[in-house]
Formats: sequence, structure tokens, C-alpha cells
Amino acid sequence: MFQRILIPISQEKLSERAVKMGLDFAKLLGAHVVFTYALTEMVPTDFGHEVIRPWKERAASLGIPCESRLSDGYTMNIGDAIASEASSADCDLIVMATHAREGLNRLLMGSVSERVSRVAKVPVLLLRGEAGNPPSAMFKNILVPVDGSKIGTLALEQAKELAQKLEAQIHLVYVVPDVPLPIADSFGSYAAFDYTALAESFETMGKHILEQATEQLKPLVPSIWLHHAHGQQIQNLILETAKDNKIDLIVMGTHGYGGLDLLLLGSVAQAVSHHANVPVLLVRPTE
Repeated sequence: MFQRILIPISQEKLSERAVKMGLDFAKLLGAHVVFTYALTEMVPTDFGHEVIRPWKERAASLGIPCESRLSDGYTMNIGDAIASEASSADCDLIVMATHAREGLNRLLMGSVSERVSRVAKVPVLLLRGEAGNPPSAMFKNILVPVDGSKIGTLALEQAKELAQKLEAQIHLVYVVPDVPLPIADSFGSYAAFDYTALAESFETMGKHILEQATEQLKPLVPSIWLHHAHGQQIQNLILETAKDNKIDLIVMGTHGYGGLDLLLLGSVAQAVSHHANVPVLLVRPTE
């Protein structure tokens, strides 16, 4: 389980809740905390240490061993600097806030947390800055969306380890995707294709994936859900499931797509982390 947790510090008010959650989580796990602040040309070294200082004092008051490091925001993107710091400090988790930027702001300004979650070689635990207060009983009901993929399996394994450590329960959800509508060819005709059979195969596959995951996680799974998209976005159904069932942590795999892949394919995991009212743990392959 997580032994060294990197917590990036910023001056923004929205990040305070994520830092407090990271400290509470570290206390619960008996982990070591590494605070970091990304320096830029406009920020002197002494200022970076001063920003971190009150959080080190808070960690000490909680009995949490900690240290501080300054990230190189001079020569690289701040998100890259944070991910690099996690590697050099030998951390196995990053905890930080996400600001849920949308539309043009997201394209022009980017998102440090989104960048970190795409390039970091360790899981990233995100808390939306505007979300409600983290639960007092931390992470007792964990939701894991499953899809049968390799990265989904990694997320499931991470959730299992965490649930065993925290004596928590894991709830599973699978969303049956919509079957794409037939598209006419250049002659105005449609290919002979049984769309009803395809829709049924998607549902059968979903049930099979849920059964396999439930068997793998026994006796940690009290409930499973299978939803049909029916024109809704998959991330919205995941978020609704979390809200309706008092989930306090969502664990998902993410492929770390960036650039054109992110624009064309989208990312369910990133969308969930931007809109969830509870923390989201993103797990991605290191290769």
C-alpha cells in the first residue's frame, strides 16, 4: 500500500481541502508525506519554503513524518515537474486538487492535475476543489467502474488492496454502451448487420465482466450495477451511481491519453474526476 505520498502545495484556496485530505489519508495509512512547491522565474526559493512551512507544522502536529522539496517549474511544465518530483522522491501516490475547468479555459489554460494524471508513473488521487467536504469516515464505500480492459483490471487490483487495508467495501458498475447507428454507404444502402444481436452481446459481456470481478473480490462486494447508456454519457451514469449510493471514493483506470487522442476519444476517467463530488483515484499503466 502507499508508503510515500507526494502532496503538491499551491497558494490557491481550492487546494487546501486536497492537502488536508492527503494528510488524513497519510495518517490513516501510516505513510510518509513529501510536500512540494513548483518554483517558477517569478517565485524565489525562500517563498516556496514559506508556503510549505505551515503544512509541515500541521503534519508534525498529526504525528505524520514529512519532508519538503521544491519542484523545477523553471524548465518544464508544472504538471511535468510534479510528476518528475514524485519519481525522484520515490513516492507511490500523488494527492492534489482538480479545478474542473471546461471548454476554452481547459484548452487554453490546461489543467495541472490533468497533466499530472496523464504523465505520472504512480496513481493520482484527485479532489475537485468545489466538491463537498470529504467524508469523516474516509473511504468506506469504493466504486469501481469495470470494463474488462487491462487498465480496468489494474484499477480493480488497486481498489482491492485499498479496501483490505481500510476495511472498506467495493461496489462495481458496468455501463453498457450504445450500439452505433447504421451508416449508409456511398450508394445509400446499409450493410446487413444485426444491431439487436450486437446490443445483446454488449449486455452479456457486461454481466460476464461483473461476475468475474465479483468473484475476484469476494467477500468485499456487497452490490453491483449494470446500466445501459441509452444516449447518456458513460461518465454521467458513473457519477449518478456514486451520488445515489453514498460512495466516498471512485477508483478508475486511465490510459493517459493526451493531445489529439484526448480531443477525439475523450476520457471517461478524466471527465469523472472533473465532476465527481468525491475523491477519484486514477490508476494508469507505468509503461
